[in-house]
Amino acid sequence: MRIGLVALIAALALGGCTTSTPPDAPAVPVFTSARPEAGRERTVPDSCDAVATLDDLSRILATFVTGPVQRVVGVPQDNIGRTARLDCYYGVPAGQPTSAAPVWIGLAGYVDDGSARERVAATVADARAATGTVGVNDVAVGSDRGVLIRSANWMLVATRGRTTVVVQAVPALVRENDAGLILGQVADFALTGR
Repeated sequence: MRIGLVALIAALALGGCTTSTPPDAPAVPVFTSARPEAGRERTVPDSCDAVATLDDLSRILATFVTGPVQRVVGVPQDNIGRTARLDCYYGVPAGQPTSAAPVWIGLAGYVDDGSARERVAATVADARAATGTVGVNDVAVGSDRGVLIRSANWMLVATRGRTTVVVQAVPALVRENDAGLILGQVADFALTGR
């Protein structure tokens, strides 16, 4: 009887192990910063808040950017096909010129895609010639590509359709290993209409 009881318990234990299904694995969360408008061409806005706020930049750069934001509105320029321009200087120190801003984002609109691409190529060539750049790399800007230039500051230039973006940041805000990724995210954010 004892052997029969032990055999019954063993059979039940083995039967329970072989017929049960393993528990489902927990779902792995997926994070994305893409917005529904990502990839669509945007027009140049009138305000810097429509490009990026200080909070937006602080979140993307993972460091606080504080201080006033100054905007400079450019004019159309027929000889290069530019239809609009907005430069936003973030965190300008008190009493300093806009060039002292730790972050600068410039958006410009052009009459067509070709004019925008020509301006990006000219900006990269000018930066190489004027600053003796340390490095130039191709980086992702959303689903597009941009050019990261390393000189005194980090600078990324890209185009999406008829709109170009220039993002410049001081090296203290962006580590070298992360510069392409982070400035690419800033450029993508600026190029995405909200």
